[in-house]
Amino acid sequence: MLKKLFFFFCFPVFVYAQDFPGNSLKVNVASAPFQLYSLQYERMLGNHFSFNNTFFYRPVKSIPFGTQADQIAKKHGLGVTGVDFEYIFVDLAEMGVKGYSPELRYYFGEKKNRAFIGLFGQYDDFDAKIPASLEVRYDGNTVELSKVPITFDIVSLSGGILIGKQFNFGERITLDVVLIGPHIGKAQSVYAVVEQSLLSELDESEKNYLKGKIIDRFKLNTDYYDVTIGDTKAEINANQKVKYAGLRGLGFNFGFRF
Repeated sequence: MLKKLFFFFCFPVFVYAQDFPGNSLKVNVASAPFQLYSLQYERMLGNHFSFNNTFFYRPVKSIPFGTQADQIAKKHGLGVTGVDFEYIFVDLAEMGVKGYSPELRYYFGEKKNRAFIGLFGQYDDFDAKIPASLEVRYDGNTVELSKVPITFDIVSLSGGILIGKQFNFGERITLDVVLIGPHIGKAQSVYAVVEQSLLSELDESEKNYLKGKIIDRFKLNTDYYDVTIGDTKAEINANQKVKYAGLRGLGFNFGFRF
């Protein structure tokens, strides 16, 4: 009797395993035009649950739709990042990222094509080169340094929810349409550096002037950010974790089951 009950409760899992192999590899074709490349491995955990591992990478390249991104940053950047973008030129920026995202996913119903919801975490490591204008006082004169390249290194951890629908074509081919995936978290480290030979010629009062101008222009909250002016470089370093928000947009993940 116990054997019959065991078979009865496990039967749906066995049927599902026969219809669809439990492993799949997927690539997101929607992100490729933006030079963001991702590879996902999914492992089914019964009929409704699965666990996903997504690895993604983008080389340091210019930002798509840079003009629109610059407008959004100048309008909303201070509220989202705590940095004012008035003197920062996002449209001329180059940005790259590498990261990893684990996800626990739940599929609704028993149909061949099913909606899903996922809880995910995300690790991002951003590298960027973004020009900005700085004001320097040197030898009794005020000098505007226009579009000086600033190198950024930002590491963040976040978590969120994504929703979508999976379509299956036979036993082997699958397509996940991810509609949206908002996530929030904190930047574990934020570091920015400007290297300029002119810095070696500044005296202490001129360095303090530049430090004050960096804080004022970018509206830096000194409770979160330290600014240091050396002989060869100016540095901005977060002294604590900074709030972070992101959005995983529309995705088309083609997969192969095995």
